[in-house]
Amino acid sequence: MTLYRLRACLLAPVAALAFAACEQAAPPAETPAAEPAEVVDETEQAEAPRVLLPVMSCGTDGFIRADATRESLAATHGAENLTEEELSWVDSIETALVLFPAAPATRAELFWLDKTSGGPRHVRVGGPESQWIGPGGLFVGASLADVEAANGGPFELMGFQNHNAGEVVDWLGGALAAKPGETCEFAMTLGLPENLTAEAMKAVSNDPEKVYRSDSPEMRAANPSVDGLGLSFFDPS
Repeated sequence: MTLYRLRACLLAPVAALAFAACEQAAPPAETPAAEPAEVVDETEQAEAPRVLLPVMSCGTDGFIRADATRESLAATHGAENLTEEELSWVDSIETALVLFPAAPATRAELFWLDKTSGGPRHVRVGGPESQWIGPGGLFVGASLADVEAANGGPFELMGFQNHNAGEVVDWLGGALAAKPGETCEFAMTLGLPENLTAEAMKAVSNDPEKVYRSDSPEMRAANPSVDGLGLSFFDPS
Protein backbone atom coordinates (compact mmCIF):
# COMPACT_ATOMS: atom_id res chain seq x y z
CA MET A 1 0.00 0.00 0.00
CA THR A 2 1.49 3.35 -0.98
CA LEU A 3 2.01 5.83 1.85
CA TYR A 4 1.29 9.00 -0.03
CA ARG A 5 -1.95 7.99 -1.73
CA LEU A 6 -4.77 10.52 -1.67
CA ARG A 7 -7.35 9.73 0.98
CA ALA A 8 -10.29 11.86 -0.20
CA CYS A 9 -8.46 15.07 0.76
CA LEU A 10 -10.04 15.05 4.27
CA LEU A 11 -11.52 18.51 3.69
CA ALA A 12 -14.82 19.13 5.48
CA PRO A 13 -16.58 21.13 8.20
CA VAL A 14 -15.33 20.02 11.58
CA ALA A 15 -18.77 19.09 12.93
CA ALA A 16 -19.32 16.50 10.23
CA LEU A 17 -15.77 15.99 8.97
CA ALA A 18 -17.06 14.64 5.67
CA PHE A 19 -14.33 13.72 3.24
CA ALA A 20 -14.78 14.91 -0.35
CA ALA A 21 -12.82 13.96 -3.43
CA CYS A 22 -10.20 16.41 -4.61
CA GLU A 23 -10.97 18.42 -7.72
CA GLN A 24 -8.17 19.98 -9.75
CA ALA A 25 -8.72 23.66 -10.38
CA ALA A 26 -8.75 24.80 -14.00
CA PRO A 27 -5.74 26.92 -14.96
CA PRO A 28 -6.41 30.69 -14.95
CA ALA A 29 -7.01 32.33 -18.29
CA GLU A 30 -4.10 34.31 -19.67
CA THR A 31 -4.29 38.09 -19.45
CA PRO A 32 -4.32 39.70 -22.93
CA ALA A 33 -0.99 41.30 -23.70
CA ALA A 34 -2.61 44.63 -24.52
CA GLU A 35 -4.20 44.95 -21.10
CA PRO A 36 -2.23 45.61 -17.94
CA ALA A 37 -2.54 43.07 -15.17
CA GLU A 38 -5.16 44.05 -12.66
CA VAL A 39 -3.82 44.98 -9.22
CA VAL A 40 -5.89 43.32 -6.51
CA ASP A 41 -6.01 44.67 -3.01
CA GLU A 42 -5.42 41.62 -0.82
CA THR A 43 -7.37 43.20 2.01
CA GLU A 44 -10.49 42.89 -0.13
CA GLN A 45 -10.06 39.15 -0.64
CA ALA A 46 -12.40 36.95 1.37
CA GLU A 47 -10.56 35.02 4.05
CA ALA A 48 -10.30 31.32 3.21
CA PRO A 49 -12.32 29.14 5.59
CA ARG A 50 -10.27 27.34 8.20
CA VAL A 51 -10.36 23.59 7.74
CA LEU A 52 -9.55 21.29 10.64
CA LEU A 53 -8.16 17.91 9.67
CA PRO A 54 -8.13 14.83 11.93
CA VAL A 55 -4.36 14.91 12.44
CA MET A 56 -2.78 12.65 15.06
CA SER A 57 0.28 14.76 15.79
CA CYS A 58 2.18 16.27 18.70
CA GLY A 59 2.75 19.42 16.67
CA THR A 60 0.66 22.58 16.54
CA ASP A 61 -1.51 21.05 13.81
CA GLY A 62 -2.62 18.23 16.10
CA PHE A 63 -6.37 17.71 16.40
CA ILE A 64 -6.17 16.84 20.12
CA ARG A 65 -3.88 18.88 22.34
CA ALA A 66 -2.20 18.14 25.67
CA ASP A 67 -4.49 20.60 27.47
CA ALA A 68 -7.73 19.21 25.99
CA THR A 69 -10.63 18.88 28.40
CA ARG A 70 -14.20 17.68 28.01
CA GLU A 71 -15.30 21.31 28.07
CA SER A 72 -12.83 22.44 25.39
CA LEU A 73 -13.69 19.50 23.13
CA ALA A 74 -17.41 20.16 23.57
CA ALA A 75 -16.92 23.84 22.71
CA THR A 76 -14.98 22.95 19.55
CA HIS A 77 -16.85 19.90 18.31
CA GLY A 78 -20.21 19.99 20.08
CA ALA A 79 -21.27 18.26 23.28
CA GLU A 80 -23.41 15.87 21.23
CA ASN A 81 -20.21 14.45 19.73
CA LEU A 82 -18.81 13.35 23.10
CA THR A 83 -19.67 10.38 25.27
CA GLU A 84 -18.09 8.18 27.94
CA GLU A 85 -17.49 4.48 27.38
CA GLU A 86 -15.90 1.64 29.35
CA LEU A 87 -13.07 0.38 27.14
CA SER A 88 -10.23 -2.10 27.42
CA TRP A 89 -6.83 -0.71 28.34
CA VAL A 90 -3.83 -3.07 28.62
CA ASP A 91 -5.16 -5.66 31.07
CA SER A 92 -7.96 -3.59 32.63
CA ILE A 93 -11.11 -1.64 31.82
CA GLU A 94 -10.97 2.16 31.90
CA THR A 95 -13.47 4.96 31.41
CA ALA A 96 -12.65 6.84 28.22
CA LEU A 97 -14.01 10.02 26.72
CA VAL A 98 -14.93 9.22 23.11
CA LEU A 99 -14.94 11.92 20.44
CA PHE A 100 -17.31 11.31 17.49
CA PRO A 101 -18.48 7.93 18.89
CA ALA A 102 -20.89 7.23 16.02
CA ALA A 103 -18.47 8.14 13.20
CA PRO A 104 -15.91 5.37 12.54
CA ALA A 105 -13.89 7.67 10.27
CA THR A 106 -13.16 10.20 13.03
CA ARG A 107 -13.77 8.32 16.29
CA ALA A 108 -11.07 8.94 18.90
CA GLU A 109 -10.73 7.52 22.42
CA LEU A 110 -9.16 9.68 25.16
CA PHE A 111 -7.88 8.13 28.40
CA TRP A 112 -7.07 10.13 31.51
CA LEU A 113 -5.94 6.98 33.37
CA ASP A 114 -4.43 7.92 36.76
CA LYS A 115 -4.67 11.67 36.20
CA THR A 116 -7.20 13.68 38.18
CA SER A 117 -6.76 16.96 36.31
CA GLY A 118 -5.25 18.37 33.16
CA GLY A 119 -5.37 16.90 29.67
CA PRO A 120 -5.56 13.26 28.61
CA ARG A 121 -2.73 10.79 29.15
CA HIS A 122 -3.32 8.81 25.97
CA VAL A 123 -5.38 9.10 22.78
CA ARG A 124 -5.93 6.25 20.32
CA VAL A 125 -7.74 5.73 17.02
CA GLY A 126 -8.15 2.68 14.82
CA GLY A 127 -10.45 0.51 12.78
CA PRO A 128 -10.57 -0.08 9.02
CA GLU A 129 -12.68 3.06 8.41
CA SER A 130 -10.47 5.43 10.39
CA GLN A 131 -9.34 8.48 8.42
CA TRP A 132 -6.95 9.92 10.99
CA ILE A 133 -3.56 10.92 9.63
CA GLY A 134 -0.31 10.72 11.58
CA PRO A 135 3.05 12.37 10.94
CA GLY A 136 4.62 11.51 7.62
CA GLY A 137 1.15 10.87 6.17
CA LEU A 138 0.75 7.59 8.05
CA PHE A 139 -2.71 6.07 8.35
CA VAL A 140 -4.44 2.90 9.54
CA GLY A 141 -3.53 0.25 6.99
CA ALA A 142 -0.11 1.70 6.06
CA SER A 143 2.56 -0.95 5.46
CA LEU A 144 5.67 -1.73 7.48
CA ALA A 145 7.73 -0.15 4.67
CA ASP A 146 5.55 2.98 4.85
CA VAL A 147 6.28 3.38 8.55
CA GLU A 148 10.01 2.91 8.08
CA ALA A 149 9.99 5.48 5.28
CA ALA A 150 8.16 8.02 7.46
CA ASN A 151 10.54 7.34 10.36
CA GLY A 152 13.62 7.49 8.14
CA GLY A 153 14.77 4.09 9.36
CA PRO A 154 13.82 0.98 11.37
CA PHE A 155 12.09 0.99 14.74
CA GLU A 156 11.35 -1.50 17.51
CA LEU A 157 8.01 -3.11 18.33
CA MET A 158 6.62 -5.83 20.56
CA GLY A 159 5.79 -9.30 19.31
CA PHE A 160 2.21 -10.43 18.85
CA GLN A 161 1.52 -12.62 21.86
CA ASN A 162 0.50 -10.35 24.74
CA HIS A 163 -1.63 -7.28 25.43
CA ASN A 164 1.05 -5.02 23.93
CA ALA A 165 0.93 -6.93 20.64
CA GLY A 166 2.51 -4.98 17.82
CA GLU A 167 3.07 -1.85 19.91
CA VAL A 168 5.95 0.39 18.85
CA VAL A 169 8.27 0.77 21.82
CA ASP A 170 11.17 2.75 20.33
CA TRP A 171 11.49 4.87 17.19
CA LEU A 172 15.30 4.52 17.49
CA GLY A 173 15.85 8.25 17.14
CA GLY A 174 13.93 8.47 13.87
CA ALA A 175 11.69 11.23 12.57
CA LEU A 176 8.68 9.87 14.48
CA ALA A 177 10.38 10.11 17.87
CA ALA A 178 9.37 12.91 20.23
CA LYS A 179 11.14 16.21 19.62
CA PRO A 180 12.52 18.50 22.36
CA GLY A 181 9.77 20.67 23.75
CA GLU A 182 6.90 18.48 22.54
CA THR A 183 4.21 17.49 25.01
CA CYS A 184 3.67 13.98 23.70
CA GLU A 185 5.04 11.14 21.60
CA PHE A 186 3.46 9.57 18.54
CA ALA A 187 2.27 6.03 19.29
CA MET A 188 1.38 3.15 17.00
CA THR A 189 0.32 -0.47 16.98
CA LEU A 190 0.68 -2.86 14.06
CA GLY A 191 -1.34 -5.96 13.26
CA LEU A 192 -0.62 -9.14 11.36
CA PRO A 193 -2.26 -9.95 8.03
CA GLU A 194 -5.13 -12.43 8.17
CA ASN A 195 -3.56 -14.77 5.62
CA LEU A 196 -0.20 -15.04 7.42
CA THR A 197 1.23 -18.55 7.53
CA ALA A 198 1.48 -20.32 10.87
CA GLU A 199 5.27 -20.43 10.58
CA ALA A 200 5.61 -16.69 10.00
CA MET A 201 3.17 -15.95 12.82
CA LYS A 202 5.02 -18.17 15.29
CA ALA A 203 8.31 -16.41 14.53
CA VAL A 204 6.93 -13.12 15.91
CA SER A 205 4.64 -14.56 18.58
CA ASN A 206 6.69 -17.10 20.51
CA ASP A 207 7.92 -14.79 23.29
CA PRO A 208 5.58 -12.33 25.09
CA GLU A 209 8.51 -10.18 26.25
CA LYS A 210 10.55 -10.08 23.06
CA VAL A 211 11.12 -6.82 21.20
CA TYR A 212 11.75 -6.99 17.45
CA ARG A 213 13.38 -4.59 15.06
CA SER A 214 11.15 -3.76 12.14
CA ASP A 215 13.94 -4.76 9.73
CA SER A 216 14.50 -8.17 11.33
CA PRO A 217 13.97 -11.20 9.07
CA GLU A 218 11.05 -12.38 11.23
CA MET A 219 9.22 -9.07 11.05
CA ARG A 220 9.93 -8.68 7.34
CA ALA A 221 8.37 -12.10 6.73
CA ALA A 222 5.33 -11.27 8.91
CA ASN A 223 4.90 -7.88 7.16
CA PRO A 224 2.43 -6.28 9.62
CA SER A 225 0.52 -3.11 8.79
CA VAL A 226 -0.66 -0.19 10.93
CA ASP A 227 -3.59 -1.17 13.15
CA GLY A 228 -3.88 1.98 15.26
CA LEU A 229 -2.43 5.44 15.81
CA GLY A 230 -2.14 7.31 19.07
CA LEU A 231 -0.51 9.96 21.23
CA SER A 232 1.07 9.39 24.61
CA PHE A 233 1.21 12.67 26.55
CA PHE A 234 4.06 13.27 28.96
CA ASP A 235 3.28 13.83 32.64
CA PRO A 236 4.25 17.47 33.32
CA SER A 237 4.98 16.67 36.96
